[in-house]
Amino acid sequence: MPRKIIIDTDPGQDDAVAILLALASPDDLDVLGITAVAGNVPLTLTQKNARIVCELAGKADIRVFAGCDRPLKRPLITAEHVHGKTGLDGPALPAPTMPLQDTHAVEFIVETLRREPAGSVTLCPLGPLTNIATAMTAAPEIVPRIGEIVLMGGCLFRGG
Repeated sequence: MPRKIIIDTDPGQDDAVAILLALASPDDLDVLGITAVAGNVPLTLTQKNARIVCELAGKADIRVFAGCDRPLKRPLITAEHVHGKTGLDGPALPAPTMPLQDTHAVEFIVETLRREPAGSVTLCPLGPLTNIATAMTAAPEIVPRIGEIVLMGGCLFRGG
């Protein structure tokens, strides 16, 4: 039985590869949805990039939700110097045609964790943890319902 996951992401190139790998593994992973957060580039681009990657993978049925557009306690610092102006600079990729969901990403995370059996959903944050922290703050009862959190993290210039 595939593991149910929510991918929380700020797609630049590294997140795009992670999303492609997850979507190419349906026997192992059931992607319940992808939640976008501002990070490598602003939210207007991360939600667009998540949809582009889904379409590139042939998975336009995956729901993508826009979330938090800035960190909780500091100004947004983006990484265009690493990922380019769009976050996916390099190949020419068409604009997505699949819709962005109307529900806020935080609401989707909370509703999903409340609906699914406790311990059955893994959160997979690939970027800033703003959506995850906001969901946990808004609905603390979801925290013990999370199966696990598997995240991509670290830092290039400092230990982390």
